[in-house]
Amino acid sequence: MASPGQDAAGKQFAAPPYGQAALYFFNPTNAGPVIKVVVNGQEIGLLGTGTWMRAEFAPGERTVRCWGADSSSAISVFLMPGEIRFFEIQMVPGQRACSVMEASPDDGRSGVLMGGRAFQGQ
Repeated sequence: MASPGQDAAGKQFAAPPYGQAALYFFNPTNAGPVIKVVVNGQEIGLLGTGTWMRAEFAPGERTVRCWGADSSSAISVFLMPGEIRFFEIQMVPGQRACSVMEASPDDGRSGVLMGGRAFQGQ
C-alpha cells in the first residue's frame, strides 16, 4: 500500500498536469486475486481488493488492460487534455477473466474513496 499522505493526495482528484489526462483505476471487490494494470504496454501497478491507482498520460488513444491469472481483458479510450477518467478493474472469485470497464465520475470517485491507494512502481 502507498503511504497515507499519497492516499489522501490522490483522493483530492486534482486536475492533471497541463496537457495531460489523469486515469484512476480501482478494484471495488472485497475478495479476489491481485490484478496487473497495463496502459499501452506500460505496467502501471498491481491492484488488490479495495485498492486504487492514478496515472497521468498525454492525450491520444490508449489501451487499458488488466492481467489476472491466465487471462486479460482490454478497452481502448481516447484521452483529451484535462480529463479525469475512472476504470473499474476486477476479477471476482469464480471468474476466469478480469474485467475492465469505464466508470462514471460519481461511481469512480466513490470507488476510490472507499479504497486504499496501491503502491505503484512508477
